[in-house]
Amino acid sequence: MNDRELKIAFIGAGAVNFGGGEGPWDHASRLERIKGLRVVGVADTDAARAAARLKQRRGKMYAGATAYGDYRAMLAAQRPDAVWIGVPPNAHGSTAPGRDMELHCAAAGVHMFVEKPLSCERPHIVRAVAGTLAASRVLTSVGYMFRYSRAIEYIRKLLARTPGGGRVFVGQYNCAYSEIRKAEWWDVRPTGGPIVEQATHFVDLALCLLGDVDLSSVRAVSIPGSSPAGGLCDIPKTPAGKPFDAGVPLEFRHPRATAAVWTFASGALGSLTHATLLHRERYDTQLEVWGDGLRVALVDPYGKPYLLVRKPHSEKAERIPIEKDDPYLTEDRAFVQAVRTGDPSPIRCTYADALKTYELTWAITDAASKAHA
Repeated sequence: MNDRELKIAFIGAGAVNFGGGEGPWDHASRLERIKGLRVVGVADTDAARAAARLKQRRGKMYAGATAYGDYRAMLAAQRPDAVWIGVPPNAHGSTAPGRDMELHCAAAGVHMFVEKPLSCERPHIVRAVAGTLAASRVLTSVGYMFRYSRAIEYIRKLLARTPGGGRVFVGQYNCAYSEIRKAEWWDVRPTGGPIVEQATHFVDLALCLLGDVDLSSVRAVSIPGSSPAGGLCDIPKTPAGKPFDAGVPLEFRHPRATAAVWTFASGALGSLTHATLLHRERYDTQLEVWGDGLRVALVDPYGKPYLLVRKPHSEKAERIPIEKDDPYLTEDRAFVQAVRTGDPSPIRCTYADALKTYELTWAITDAASKAHA
């Protein structure tokens, strides 16, 4: 593989790029394991936080890196080969000034790794961003890391070997909310809501495994945060002693549960049930794919994943552990390889791919909203 040194930079000094969030998904610790990278800058609207992140890091990779309060100044001064964009949904993925960082990177000829979701704007606006990126010469990769997991690779190969046309996708995602101490998380306006921002990984896997969706087929219902059925008894409190959603207008409180169904272009069926109902910190997540004689379940994909597989002509389910797998590292390595060689083939989710996921998450969100209008 081409091992020429790449100048890289980070836009966003938060947990997704540097760790410290509720999970092990940060890019800096993975990139530190890839040879031939040199960090030239970290940009964040909080320049002091960017500087603090650089001070915390160790190693030759960060030697000479500079902190910036404006990513545009960083692009102009450092001219990185590639950037990792890890900012809140309402800070990017738009054509509006101040939220159009992808367009600025493309104009500067900088390749982009963009964390999900693509934005919280309406899909037609993100579609315009995608059009500009497609017309540019920059490479894009979006952080749907499960596309790089060994479990999903196994399921895809299993589906390819399974005859018969019947296919069904079943996604179940129950979020633990007691320790979510982010005011913006409880308000759909800065994030797009839990389907756009959180369940998006499972929506993306539906597309990855079973192909495009007929968006006109999407149907959904929800338990709105404004309804009597949407009361939650363990919402964390702010330092002032108020629940984190206390200041959010009722119509913008995130739905407590959403159930959706749709049809794939192939005729296969899909469903997703997402909820915010568990206490403490541990989520409960699982997805299943059914075929002719086949049932495969991916259990606990965010924790200690394993597969339960019942193959055609069998009544037994085999448990297959997924060990020593780091899809976060794999996706970063794939993007670095693509940038070094100019060959986009290692990238499993481009911006254009992620746009399809984004459109489906909004189709579910809108269908559920209309059901309660």
